[in-house]
Amino acid sequence: MRGKNSGKDASRPLAAKAKAAKPLPPSKPPFPWEMIYLFARIFYDMRGRCEDALKPYSVTTMQFTILATLGQWQGLSSAELSRRFNVTPQTMGEMIGNLERRLLVERRQDPTNRRALLLSLTPDGAKLVKQCNVAMDKVETQMLKGLSKTEVDELRDRLLVLNTHLGISNDTE
Repeated sequence: MRGKNSGKDASRPLAAKAKAAKPLPPSKPPFPWEMIYLFARIFYDMRGRCEDALKPYSVTTMQFTILATLGQWQGLSSAELSRRFNVTPQTMGEMIGNLERRLLVERRQDPTNRRALLLSLTPDGAKLVKQCNVAMDKVETQMLKGLSKTEVDELRDRLLVLNTHLGISNDTE
């Protein structure tokens, strides 16, 4: 049964997207910190697209990123993940707990440190990462549509330089 405001509420995201789609005048940046503004706009738009792509798999963008990271680097600790994603250890612990309850990750004792627990994907977690990778590849392809391979390579190189300049670890190599 629909509530009396459901029609209004349902139209809000569409109206917001319609307003956001209005192009800015090209001659004048909206702020003196134009690059930050552009990165933020791209980030929020891509986050929404990623959330939509991952929704059929019942996983959030952050959960998928954690799973994909563990798929690439098995045996990280919750503390290492919390530093990597710039969240508190408590927040990461809650996220890992949720993934563990869904049987997507498992913890095992670190053989070199009895107090540390290392994380790895379960077979179900690895299967989910593969499925979500297909969805995320589609999002990235759409984002880069219209750019040549050379332009994509140059953009990646420049973003890696920014990562290094900002002191963000380069874990893409």
